Parts: sequence; structure tokens; C-alpha cells
Amino acid sequence: MNECSANLLLFAAGLGTRLKPATDINPKPTIPLLSVPMGYYLLPYLQRVRFKNFVINTFHLPEKVISTYKKLNLNILFSEEKDFIKGSGGGLLQAKNLLSQNNPELFSIITANADEIFFTDEKNFLTNALNQHQTTQSLATLIVIKHPEAGHKFGAIWTIKNKVVSIGKEKPSAEAEPWHFVGVQILSNKIFNHLESNKELNIFYDVLIHQLKTHDVSIYPINADWYETGNLIDYQKAKADIHNILNNPSSIKYSMFKSHFDELEKYPKSELSDLP
Repeated sequence: MNECSANLLLFAAGLGTRLKPATDINPKPTIPLLSVPMGYYLLPYLQRVRFKNFVINTFHLPEKVISTYKKLNLNILFSEEKDFIKGSGGGLLQAKNLLSQNNPELFSIITANADEIFFTDEKNFLTNALNQHQTTQSLATLIVIKHPEAGHKFGAIWTIKNKVVSIGKEKPSAEAEPWHFVGVQILSNKIFNHLESNKELNIFYDVLIHQLKTHDVSIYPINADWYETGNLIDYQKAKADIHNILNNPSSIKYSMFKSHFDELEKYPKSELSDLP
């Protein structure tokens, strides 16, 4: 466990619009993938870091999100958004008081989309990324991977020498290199100086993109197999691919996937069925 301290905010407030009608009944982090709630998949990585405070934000069907995470018997705090979804930036600002509980000062904040699914052999990437972040004193450090659709199907994190120069689908310059964001980032507490209250804010497009000329925003690349699960077709593809790897010990990815599922065995299985 790392001696560097941080706070954690999981974003679990979204409507899961692209997975409707399933998400009309159950919020996306509670929906299982191979019998494991999608909201649990990041936990094996997250639990390698020592957190001062672990906060989850909610909006859509909050009681189901809260019930799913309370089964873990962890000391989790919940930031329930009312009236409207505040986005990643607005949700972070609302959670500030919870994130600062028990802290002499507000430490670095790790934020993550609660429903991210990826597998990596770099089990301690968060520890290493946190050390890099605190050494460089960047405003933000983004966890990224190489992906063929970065800058095409997905907006890209564009960098020059590991410094972020743009965010989006448009390549800003000939030397800029595209990366895919895997939904996990580390933020300096200085981020709160750039957040406006009572507004829906996206950390990338309403905040960080406007700070690139005056603040360092860095990346921490990892090698990982990342899965899109935002719509039913991609969910089904992810389910089939992961299932096939787990049932093929001769696959070069088998040990990586199997070790992750071995760690997921520590957490309660979902009472729901996988989506068909």
C-alpha cells in the first residue's frame, strides 16, 4: 500500500442513456458484466492506494448505487446530487467538503468513472502515477492507453512529450500524439480554483482545456485492454471477448484477466443478471 495519501471520487451519477431501457431500472454501475457489477471492476486497482476519503457521487437511482457499494463494507461517503447532474467538474466541487473530511489539507484527488472496464498487468499504476503527479505538481495527470480509435471514434488526449496540448478529435499539430483516456485521473487540489458552483461542468472541456497554456497537464500511459460498454452492442462484444479469454488458458491475455477476476472474487456477486 502506498504511503502517498490521496482522496478518491467515483463518478456514478450518470443516466446511462445509451444503455436504456436497462438503465431505466438499474444505474449502470450496478449492472453486472459476467456477474460482477460494473462499478466494482476498478476496485482491485483502487485498493492499492491509501485514501483519506472515498466518495461516490450519485444522481440517477441513488438508492441502488448506494446499496451496491454499501455491500463492500468500506468506509464510503456519498455525495448525492439534486435537481440536475452536475458533471465531473460540478460533481467534484459538490463533493469537496466530503473529500476534505479528516484532512489537515486537501490531498491530491483521484477521480474515476465508476463503470470503467480495463485489464492491465501494471497493478500498481495508480501508485506510480500518484508519485509522478506529486513530483511534477501537475494540475492533472491523466491515465491513458494507446488505442486505434483515439482521435477518431473517441476524442483523444493530444500530447507533445507527455504534456497535454489539446483534448478532442481534431489533431492540433503534426507532432501531437493521440492517447485514449481510460476514465481515471489525478487532480491537484488547485483544480478547485477553476470550478464554478451550481453549474454543470465537464472537467475536460469546461476546465482543463482552458488551463493548458498556463498549467501542466500530464499523462501516465499504461498498457491495458480497455472495453467500451456504453451501449448494448459494445457491452455484448466486451462480455463475449472477456468470457472467451477467461475460458482459454492458452491465450496470452489469460493470466492478466484471470488474476483480475481472482481479485474481484473478494467482492459480492451481483443479484442481477447480465444484460442479454
